[in-house]
Amino acid sequence: MRKEVAQVRKKIDAVNKELKPLGNTCQKKEREYKEALDAFNEKNKEKVQLITKLMELVSESEKLRMKKLEELSKNVDSIH
Repeated sequence: MRKEVAQVRKKIDAVNKELKPLGNTCQKKEREYKEALDAFNEKNKEKVQLITKLMELVSESEKLRMKKLEELSKNVDSIH
């Protein structure tokens, strides 16, 4: 019985030795994942801001084009 207990304890010690580096690797990977996720979210946020700005510029440009078109239309109407 004592022999079996000693063998089981040895196996537990061996597994603990394997677990420690795996735990460290896990923590490192989790940290890397969090950093990558933060960077991804930051870039995504920047992309959304740029898209919003682009939509504003396109909208403003479209308004100016419509205004110029209306002016041209008035000028054409006044000629006739």
